[in-house]
Amino acid sequence: MENFPNKIRDLINNGYEFKLGDYISRGFSLIQANLGGFIGFFLIYLAISLVLTFIPFVGSLASLVITPALTIGPYHVANLMDKGRIPDFNAFFKGFDRLGDLFLTYILQVLILVGAMLPGIILLIATVGMSFMENIEYGDTSDVNFGIVGGAVLLLMIPLVYFGVSYAWSLPLVWFYNMKPWPALEASRKLIGKQWFMMFLFLIVSGLIAASGAILLGVGLLFTAPAMSLAHYAAFADVTKLNEEDTETDIIDHFGPNI
Repeated sequence: MENFPNKIRDLINNGYEFKLGDYISRGFSLIQANLGGFIGFFLIYLAISLVLTFIPFVGSLASLVITPALTIGPYHVANLMDKGRIPDFNAFFKGFDRLGDLFLTYILQVLILVGAMLPGIILLIATVGMSFMENIEYGDTSDVNFGIVGGAVLLLMIPLVYFGVSYAWSLPLVWFYNMKPWPALEASRKLIGKQWFMMFLFLIVSGLIAASGAILLGVGLLFTAPAMSLAHYAAFADVTKLNEEDTETDIIDHFGPNI
């Protein structure tokens, strides 16, 4: 933990309180304070993602590159608002100033997830594939060992869920604490590990709230989805005491006085 900021190291050693309900409420408060900005950015984000899906290969690659920079945008704007500043719309795209570190953190996370799921993928393909090959002549799949298939699915899901939750704060740690990709991933894993099940529950609850916006012909998603993104920022900011004076100095030193 020698590469971790002192504050993060102390939280990992001593633990912290996770106030799930407060973070949900804070997310809704933040979006109401800048409703046009957050909804406008969300629409642009959706439009970019939609366009990239229609570009074979290059679109997927471009999405991998820009997603972390766009993800950090609402966090940055919310943090400026917490400091009493009035950010302009360009602040949502400030993440591109550190595109390299954010992208590397994101791609490392993806590679770790894929690598952790690889045993389950191999077992699943081998089990199902061999059974179907043996019975393909008769179209009989009764010999498939569903116990092994179930085990393979577990081997897929357990690392996916564990690392997916554990790395939720890696990008904010890179952005706000000026950490490098690998230390940020490890710091996120160890920090969230102190309250892993609460974080897991928080992600489920916030995800359900975000999805609930689809009830009104999908229009409600324009409010609930960005609000829950801001709830995630609120959780990170509270747990890491982001807006305390020493951290604010670090942020200003790194990004300069402009927003």
